[in-house]
Amino acid sequence: MLERFMAFLTEYLNTVSPAELLVLVLIIVVIAGLIGGMIAKKLNQPLLLGYILAGVFVGLAYKALLGSSGNAALDSLANIGVALLLFSMGLEFKKKDIAPIRNVAVFGSLSQVAFTFLAGAGIAWGLSRYTEGWFQSGISMFIFATAFVSTSTAVVLKTLASRGQMGTLSSKVMIGMSIVQDLTVIPMFMILSKLGDLSGGWLSAVKPLIFGAVFMALMMTVGAKYLPYILRWAAMTNAKELFLLAVTALALGAGAIADAMQVSFSFGAFLAGIALSESEYGKKAIGELMPVRDFFAMIFFVSIGMMLDCPFLIKNIVIVLIVMLATSFSRTAFLAIITWCSGYRNVIPVAMFFGMFATSEIAFVVIQLGKDGGFFTNEVYSLILCSVVCSMIIGPLMDCLTTPVYAVLKKTVWKNSFHNNISVPPPELEGHVIIAGGENIGRSIAKLMKGLNLPYILIEPVYSEYMKAVHKDIVCLFGEPHQPVILESAGVSRARLLLAASAAFPDNYAVIRQAQKLNETLPVVARSNNAEELEMLRKCKNVFEIVQPKFEAGLEMTRQALLRLHVSALDIQNYMDNVRFSHYRALNEGINGNALAESMRSFAGLVELSWVKLPCECGCSVIGRTIAESRIRTLTGVSIVCVVRGEKEIITNPAPDFVLQKDDILALIGTQDQCRKFENFCGIDLAGTPAGAEQTAKA
Repeated sequence: MLERFMAFLTEYLNTVSPAELLVLVLIIVVIAGLIGGMIAKKLNQPLLLGYILAGVFVGLAYKALLGSSGNAALDSLANIGVALLLFSMGLEFKKKDIAPIRNVAVFGSLSQVAFTFLAGAGIAWGLSRYTEGWFQSGISMFIFATAFVSTSTAVVLKTLASRGQMGTLSSKVMIGMSIVQDLTVIPMFMILSKLGDLSGGWLSAVKPLIFGAVFMALMMTVGAKYLPYILRWAAMTNAKELFLLAVTALALGAGAIADAMQVSFSFGAFLAGIALSESEYGKKAIGELMPVRDFFAMIFFVSIGMMLDCPFLIKNIVIVLIVMLATSFSRTAFLAIITWCSGYRNVIPVAMFFGMFATSEIAFVVIQLGKDGGFFTNEVYSLILCSVVCSMIIGPLMDCLTTPVYAVLKKTVWKNSFHNNISVPPPELEGHVIIAGGENIGRSIAKLMKGLNLPYILIEPVYSEYMKAVHKDIVCLFGEPHQPVILESAGVSRARLLLAASAAFPDNYAVIRQAQKLNETLPVVARSNNAEELEMLRKCKNVFEIVQPKFEAGLEMTRQALLRLHVSALDIQNYMDNVRFSHYRALNEGINGNALAESMRSFAGLVELSWVKLPCECGCSVIGRTIAESRIRTLTGVSIVCVVRGEKEIITNPAPDFVLQKDDILALIGTQDQCRKFENFCGIDLAGTPAGAEQTAKA
């Protein structure tokens, strides 16, 4: 029965049209990706690991039914997948991200590429001595080596994201070096492939290189200037569908133009992403493209698994493992050494050694072009494919070794070694304030904390702002505040208070949620801008105060306006205090806080801080007498907490023997009734509004 069904299915598949075959292959890939992804998620592994393994298993049955007739459909889907994947990586490429690590990212990566290229060429030469007919020329050996020089940016990104390590210094170094590696692969391949075919003369060999250079120059200049206008037109329509179509069209269109100019289709999409990365629509483009990118990335990884030559892998498992381990560790070992020599310490060299194991997806572009150009035999093609796929499967598992190996090294070899303060704050911090982001505001808060000799640490995600803080001797940490590893490095479990000071509310909300997972009792002061953000903060525990910068800016502008209208500065201050008190009391109602914060807020509702200036006449009953002699506290109930005398002298918490003088400005704490008693006691008008101040001025 089963044999008859298989025969029927095989006969049906051999009669379908190419279009129907493409649809069928797409359905198979999607179902395989769904099953593989669910299994990987259940086992707490990166999804791409499930995609590749699902593709391997499905590929066995797929090839048994279709043979080689479905390879063209698989190649087409894989090419679109890797093109969109590289396009999105180009969108995420930012010069400002590379700038702070440019020395190790650029020069370190280029030296590693050269080292791994020579090592790969040596491996190919050794294989040529062991095998017969696999490598047809020296150029084929060099192209073989080119396939292994770069790390898979997709595997690194997804692995870091699944581990919650995005935003750390090690992640920035890993991603920066991986992108620089990718930028070197295609030009290297183009040069080598054309050197292998000089039958048409040097001009025919150099022509594609010239086309590639021209395409790159045009994309980085003209494309970077005018491509954003297409996205701007799509954004002005306010239709998400049109914007998504515009982004996808730019990616695939740039790839098609590059392909017509004899440059790689995927490399063209990659350059288009880089050209758009610095535009104002870059973030929105990657946000809109993310679901499509993830879908085609799934198709790409499943397709790669399906194309794996399992019979070749089983027959040559030893050679495949040797090639995979030799090429991957020649890359990661050099990266670990170069980062160490560049001054990066702590976990970074270990992360480079284990986290950069997977070979880049660009290797598939190289081997496909190498096979089409006649440089590779079927054996070499299968050897590279198997080695790269195996490295992608093992890569996330190798990354799991980073933490335990680093822990062992810290206890043994690096026990007394120097720790770079760029990623580790002072270990003695306890009972401190964590200032999350905020740029200028964050630095201002940190300077105030420093001036008051209070323990604090500033987490700054922008490197330029981080360097400004370093130059001001501010205790700071470079990284994304919402990342668990960054918060743990900042001592969130020992902190006394968190200030979520970023201008972007999503960043504040993310850091609050993550911090309270690590420290459930940590009090929070948050920054928000509107009612929607306030509602989200109401659901967070221990957010006991909310500050609204726009409201504060409005108050300051009002204060400046009233000063220009010659309203008394004291009356303005009293009025502003009343408005601020009323606004924030209503704003913070219902905010979940601890018992202490609620008690403080209740007490704040019972008292007011008022400012009053003693008259210049000596008829006032308190002028010339001490606070104790005046019996102000006994007779009126108010407390004098501050006295401003002249333009520079400020006396806080004046003693009972302090003598009050005319023109002194007093800061009083008390209820409204108590302040009115003080007004009557002194025979002065304590105006609470600008209108009252105007009446006082007229009198």
